[in-house]
Amino acid sequence: MIKLIALLLTITIANANIFPFLLPDEGSHFNHHLQSLLKKSQKEIVILTASMHYPSLNKSIFQALSHGVHLSIIANNLKNDPLRFVAYRNVLLYRNTTHSITDTVILIDSTHICHIPDELDEKNLMGTISNIWCSDESSLILPLQKHINLLKKRSVPYLE
Repeated sequence: MIKLIALLLTITIANANIFPFLLPDEGSHFNHHLQSLLKKSQKEIVILTASMHYPSLNKSIFQALSHGVHLSIIANNLKNDPLRFVAYRNVLLYRNTTHSITDTVILIDSTHICHIPDELDEKNLMGTISNIWCSDESSLILPLQKHINLLKKRSVPYLE
């Protein structure tokens, strides 16, 4: 564990654009950071996850949708939160059938990205040790954005 923290500290110092969060201790900081990014979004939010059940993010996502932001959710399991957003304009829901998604990636306006090494489940994340990071580094965002777009093309739209 000490080696992991030393590695994260080295990465953080070397590249100040990566913000690591060690859950459950920094769970409230991560929630606040992610909610503020979602509220400030202007164009698009893309969520790639196996399953989504994170009630504390719903208000921020609904607020972004009310400002005309487009939301795309690519998930293996379409239960819980993804189905809450289907009724809103500018929301696209995709069911991934080609690959098993294990991690969660949240892309906001192609300027911020957050990686969670598990499904987007608030109860599970706040109860286990997880290493989450967010970044505004374009060298990380662009390749992940290309992979997300390819996965979106291979996924099945929910309402078609």
